[in-house]
Amino acid sequence: MQRLRGVSVLAGILLCLFGVVGPLWGPVIVSNTTFVLSNEGNNGLITELVNGGWGSGNLYQVLVDIVRETNPSVSGVLTPAFLQALQSCPPSSQIFTTTLSSYSSPGTAIAISTDCTVQTVSISGATYSGQAGTTTLATNISGVGPANFTYSTTSSPLTSWTTTVVVDPTYGVFAIGWTSSQAAPTVVPALSPFAAILLAVALCAAAIYLMRRRRAGFDMKS
Repeated sequence: MQRLRGVSVLAGILLCLFGVVGPLWGPVIVSNTTFVLSNEGNNGLITELVNGGWGSGNLYQVLVDIVRETNPSVSGVLTPAFLQALQSCPPSSQIFTTTLSSYSSPGTAIAISTDCTVQTVSISGATYSGQAGTTTLATNISGVGPANFTYSTTSSPLTSWTTTVVVDPTYGVFAIGWTSSQAAPTVVPALSPFAAILLAVALCAAAIYLMRRRRAGFDMKS
């Protein structure tokens, strides 16, 4: 009986200590692997995907299709392990219930995470492309066009953030899919060989005519 009472007292002391010291330790942090799809630029990647007929697909299916339709493949970036983690999410998760066309506004970026959530974020691939500890894979998505996948080559994410809830999850971005918006190059029409010859003859004739007029002017003065 005394032993049982002693155990109860000890348990009470431990609970009390946890209640006092626990808040000092801070919240429990859960890290979630995150991929960002960015619609930065005038014709961002999300816009290009929607224009290519991908708008009605849910976000999980879009990522699967990106892996299947890229050349060179981005399977080393969007790894089977990451896709498997997303596939294991409940059917009611945002990645299965949200379509890509919902995020086609210019400048939008969406964060897709292994906790099955989808967040709108202010992250662009161009910010991290070329930075130390990153690599950018330039690829082509069939029926869509060129795309860039910038990813971390170290154990640290490209960027991360923490949301404030009972259990504070941290979201670490391992890669960003985006496309650069570059103005179309100015096309200068090339002359055909025959046109080039005619232009050369005309320039020579004009030069001879001007030389003769100048010489005639000198003769009149003398």
